[in-house]
Amino acid sequence: MATNLFEWTRGLVHSCMVLGLCVSCADLAWAGDGDHRHSRQTCLIVDTDVATDDYRAFAVVFPNRDLRAVVVTEGISRAPNGSTAIALFLASGQSLAPVIPGLSAATPPVYDWLPGAREAAELMNHLLNASAPFAASSDQLKLSLLAAVRGCQRLDVLVLGPWSSFIEYAPMLRPITHRVVASGRPPNENNAANFNCVYDQTACDKAGELLRKFRHVAWVDLPLDQMTYPPTEQMVSQFAEAGMPGLLRALLNADKSQWLGSTRLWDDTAALYLLAPEHFKAVGSHFEPAIDEETLRSELVRAINATPDD
Repeated sequence: MATNLFEWTRGLVHSCMVLGLCVSCADLAWAGDGDHRHSRQTCLIVDTDVATDDYRAFAVVFPNRDLRAVVVTEGISRAPNGSTAIALFLASGQSLAPVIPGLSAATPPVYDWLPGAREAAELMNHLLNASAPFAASSDQLKLSLLAAVRGCQRLDVLVLGPWSSFIEYAPMLRPITHRVVASGRPPNENNAANFNCVYDQTACDKAGELLRKFRHVAWVDLPLDQMTYPPTEQMVSQFAEAGMPGLLRALLNADKSQWLGSTRLWDDTAALYLLAPEHFKAVGSHFEPAIDEETLRSELVRAINATPDD
């Protein structure tokens, strides 16, 4: 059995290398059409720490993209408990994508606000009465991802949390990875408020080096004014009543104190970039919305309420 698995893995990696060359040759052809006609054919991996805004980000990309796997990296949530929470959330959209517990920082910083935020996130913003750890183990991270992307010729990776897991699987998936979209700013533009980088700074710095080898990388953030682009009650009230949008609305309304008046549309905005990069502009080494707050929220609502038939 082990020999067969090794042979299959080696064959897949070889195929990926060939496909990587083919994708490189095709880049000029795709550059002119904005990539839109390829979007539905592109597989997607989301690497998340399951913060409250990550639930919104998942609702933005699903079912608009072919979600193949979810990696849960420790950050706001712990990997085992966050994995169970996001698996329950994805079930509301009838997603069959495997949830894979990821890795954690060796020596994360201590935040006095993190225990409360972690508890809320692992309880789906207090919608659940108790959290439970996932049964799977991070020991199988790479093999689980290889199985999840089998048959994918083109892959996007959306990183919504710390980089602890990414630096382990990224070299393996690079040959078929078309684009990496990350919430936040690159290390050269980092700031103390960039939790995803600071929580595992060593991994973030290493990721910055690794990403230089990738074809397309986009860091997506909001202006540093700390006031614009917040989620609003009016926005949440426009989510559809059934399925994943309905669960998202119930989840957010279960504890408004976790997001209303104190958070911004961080990870949601990175997810929207994946769908509609034309709504963004380059600012230094990252991207920010080129549309106003009201338009951004309207685009998010539209994406969240989309159905497979749209």
